[in-house]
Amino acid sequence: MIDSANTSGVTGDAPAETVSGWALGKRARRILLALHITLTCVWLGALAVTMLLVGAQQAHPVAAWRPGLDRAVLLVHDTLIVNASYGFILTGLLFSLFTTWGAFRLWWVSLKWILLAGLGLALPLWVAPHVSAMSALSDAMSGEVSGQAAYAAHAQAVMLASALQAAVLVGIVAISVFKPWGPRPALRQWPRAVALGIAALVVVAVGGNLWVQNVQLEGYRQPPVTAVDVGALRDGSYEGQDTQAGFVYRVRVRVAAGRIERVEVLSTRDSDYARLAALSIDKLAGRAHNDVDAISGATTTSKALLRAVSDALQHAPRREAPP
Repeated sequence: MIDSANTSGVTGDAPAETVSGWALGKRARRILLALHITLTCVWLGALAVTMLLVGAQQAHPVAAWRPGLDRAVLLVHDTLIVNASYGFILTGLLFSLFTTWGAFRLWWVSLKWILLAGLGLALPLWVAPHVSAMSALSDAMSGEVSGQAAYAAHAQAVMLASALQAAVLVGIVAISVFKPWGPRPALRQWPRAVALGIAALVVVAVGGNLWVQNVQLEGYRQPPVTAVDVGALRDGSYEGQDTQAGFVYRVRVRVAAGRIERVEVLSTRDSDYARLAALSIDKLAGRAHNDVDAISGATTTSKALLRAVSDALQHAPRREAPP
């Protein structure tokens, strides 16, 4: 976010104070800059890999490869792009707090924060849903998505989003190098306590999201869904449920002739991820067991629905043993 050069004369006057009142030393600035640049390279590299994987699928579509390639795109997004963006924001925040560059003292620094804020909002609100939908659709349909308008639209959106992210990141780097605009007109400074409080909220928000994604939800996804032999159950309709994050998922399972005839979702979240997760239970029709995998891209919700199916089957009456 910020160059680590000597900042003592950025305004042409006396050195400005840092927001915190404490400035990083030269060695600390260099270490922070090295980390900041590394995160930029990781982010750009992950975007290049994403475009390569999606482009390869479109140029040489092979149904058997598509689910694995889409899961790779999802993995690159969730582990590299998202975490690199968090690190990029946090290191930029440290520069703003603990060097004299600040966040809004210079026009070029202000523009960089505006661009970075746009990226930060676009990742969860625009990019992530398309990446997840690609993976969920190809997983549910075993890669047979040729001619599927929905899948094609998601793939095009991922390519466009990756290209735009790369362009904005290159623009941020260029602004950092050339520093094209000078200081802004003097503005009333926020009290240090307010600035540090806002920074603390950003850190808490980023840390909280990381904890939810990597600890809380991951802990829910890991345990396997209990498998049930449907052939041992009496014919009939049975209801089951599962609770995740305070929300109750309910399903009705119809068993006939020793197989799952159909599964009806009675209660689920009203979200795109929930609609994608419903694809996982579609794979249960005609099966004598409920041992299907959760849908990648909507893993948590599909796991909840599959657990609800398992709950219904576990409480269903068994056939009477022959005399």
